[in-house]
Amino acid sequence: MNRVNDRTLSRWLRYEQLGDDVRAERILGELMSSLPPATVPTDFADRVLVGSGVVRARRAPWFRVQPWVWRTAFATWMVSSFVVVLWFSGFLGDLIRSGQALVLGSRAMIALSRFGAEILTAMSGLLRAGSAVSKALSGPGTLVLVLACALASLLALRALTTLVVSDRSTHHA
Repeated sequence: MNRVNDRTLSRWLRYEQLGDDVRAERILGELMSSLPPATVPTDFADRVLVGSGVVRARRAPWFRVQPWVWRTAFATWMVSSFVVVLWFSGFLGDLIRSGQALVLGSRAMIALSRFGAEILTAMSGLLRAGSAVSKALSGPGTLVLVLACALASLLALRALTTLVVSDRSTHHA
């Protein structure tokens, strides 16, 4: 509160103690009108209803679109807009008539096929590496090692939780 409200509150309390109800009501009205209006956040009712269990929380929609889909759609729209502008400006028509579109298209197809071949080669290499690693790790010794590590992790977790619970603090974690 500010000083004016503090003085008004003091006057109201003084008139209440004196028993002067008319002045106390008038001063209380002044005090209430000087206070800022109470505002409630827009999602307050929803949070209360969900918290009380009356209403279920809303789930995210199942049709949520991934950002890469939006980017792809935007890029497609940009490319198609560019082609339409070129077509209407006559440049694309001249390019098609001169035979340069065939050259550019064939170069683009060659570049895309080379890129695809490189991707397939890389994937093949990764598959061969994965196969070699899985063959090397497929013995019973690997299974025993994984189980021993899992058991050690569980024991360490149990010891840590026992320490935290017995100490009744969380500063160790």
